Amino acid sequence: MKAYLRYWQDRSIRFKLNCIFLLIILISILSLSFWGSRAYSNYSENQADQSTLQMIHQVESNVDYYIEHLKDILHYLGQDANIEQFMKLDAGQDPSGLVVAEIEKTLSMYVERNKEVMGIMLVNKNGTFTSHDMYRITRDPLTEESWYQDAIKAPSETMIISNPIGRNVSTTLNYSSYDVMSLVHAVQDPVTKQVMGVVLMDLRMDMIKSIFENVKLGQSGFMYILDHKGNIVYAPTNEIVYRIQGKWLPDGSQGSFTQEIKGHDYRILFNDSITNKWRFIGVIPNDDYQKVVKDIQLYTLIVTLITIVLAALLSTYFTGTLVRPIRKLMSLMRHVKNGELNQRFVSETKDEIGQLGDSFNHMLEEIKHLINLVYEEQKKKREAELQVLQAQIKPHFLYNTLDTLQWMAQEYEADDIIEVIGALTNLFRIGLNRGNEWIPIRDEVKHAESYMIIQMSRYMDKLDFKFDIPESLYQYHVLKLILQPLIENAIYHGIKARSGKGKITITAEQKLDLICFRITDDGAGIPPEKLEEMNQILHGEKKREDHYGIGLFNVNERIQLTYGTSYGLQIYSELGKGTTVEIKHPKLQEAKKTE
Repeated sequence: MKAYLRYWQDRSIRFKLNCIFLLIILISILSLSFWGSRAYSNYSENQADQSTLQMIHQVESNVDYYIEHLKDILHYLGQDANIEQFMKLDAGQDPSGLVVAEIEKTLSMYVERNKEVMGIMLVNKNGTFTSHDMYRITRDPLTEESWYQDAIKAPSETMIISNPIGRNVSTTLNYSSYDVMSLVHAVQDPVTKQVMGVVLMDLRMDMIKSIFENVKLGQSGFMYILDHKGNIVYAPTNEIVYRIQGKWLPDGSQGSFTQEIKGHDYRILFNDSITNKWRFIGVIPNDDYQKVVKDIQLYTLIVTLITIVLAALLSTYFTGTLVRPIRKLMSLMRHVKNGELNQRFVSETKDEIGQLGDSFNHMLEEIKHLINLVYEEQKKKREAELQVLQAQIKPHFLYNTLDTLQWMAQEYEADDIIEVIGALTNLFRIGLNRGNEWIPIRDEVKHAESYMIIQMSRYMDKLDFKFDIPESLYQYHVLKLILQPLIENAIYHGIKARSGKGKITITAEQKLDLICFRITDDGAGIPPEKLEEMNQILHGEKKREDHYGIGLFNVNERIQLTYGTSYGLQIYSELGKGTTVEIKHPKLQEAKKTE
């Protein structure tokens, strides 16, 4: 593993960028393909379910409309005067020829006007029957037939009988029971509501077949109908229908599920008709669902391959535009390393690489300047060197000297020395601040960070720190050097006094017209009696003794002398757990001018 890591670290930036770009693109496309395919598969399945249920609803509506129309015929027949007279005949009483002729004429008219009607038979409660083309097979009374008994048990309903097998009725048309279904409806006396007889109507299945033939579920799906007893009312010629077990169908008026039949998965959806108490069932092979998803996965794979090829070409081109100026800069650095300080980087862009090149040119100018400066200084006399040394004590020379040391350390790649020198430079520059007493919070934080960097070089294994100050507060001003003394206090009296590594956290927040700083350490803490005494001194309730340091109290006095006793410091501590020093400072938009 280390060998592979080393190999990766030693590769060129161009190689790394190409690998990273291609890896990001590959992960993105594969993730999109995987989740997209799954999401589309679920979406398409849900859409297909919704579409199938809508088609089932449509078929159900058409069938219901068709059946309701035929029920209306039975209702009209029950209200016909001649039929009512026939239904009231007593046992053994023959109907008059005129009544029978009128009834047969009426029945023939309904059959001719409604092509789906195969035949109509009237049976009264005494077993007397009449029909234009239906007759009784044996002499057994028709009133004992199951369809007759079912009708009189529910006189207000129209019973639907699918595949009327085994009944004592035949017809001159000689059709099979599988070609028809029957409607039976009881005829009641309009006054007494007594059942006077039953009307039987045979209907062609062709109408229902035509409705179902116009419905296409997927590429090879189909629909069929079950009655309330679980018998098939209508089903297309398909062996799968007879392999679907009734126990698979769950309770409820509507639903869907997936079932394996003969080694293949089928999506089965159903909906119950409230009107006819039939169950309309749609069956679709899952292969119809998956075909579209598989096609999309294939197209996605092709697009992925094309995208990767294009991405590789574009990545090679764009990484080349980034790496070429870097290689040019590296070449110039090799020349400078050999002492050729007249080299210069020429950039046509103003991006980060162009800015790096400008910094490189500026560094060379500074190096040349420093070399010339050193050369000139060596030529001066010893007396002049003493005066120059005195002049160097001035702040600006101190900054230049620190900058010189920083550039020299940078030339030898001594990063830790560079960081400490930079921190020390910031510490002096911000601390002096041209004699001004107020500085932006940005500079105060930078001053404290510089101090912490220097301390970290000494206490790296003992100390850690964190600044958590919102940038929105950086625009406000505070008295300078209020954080560094408190941080120093936390290090020497908190962290050093504890065992193990400690941490100092510096935070700030705005409260109305105040800015509150908090310096928190997880050091040794302060005993309660000493903590109370220190807070009394900070509040002016007690005089400071000589054994207390001056840093913390000096900060408090400067703030209170400038802004009043409502501002200043407050200490919170718990022995063995740490200490927090809170600074209350007024929010200043602009710095005051030092007179």
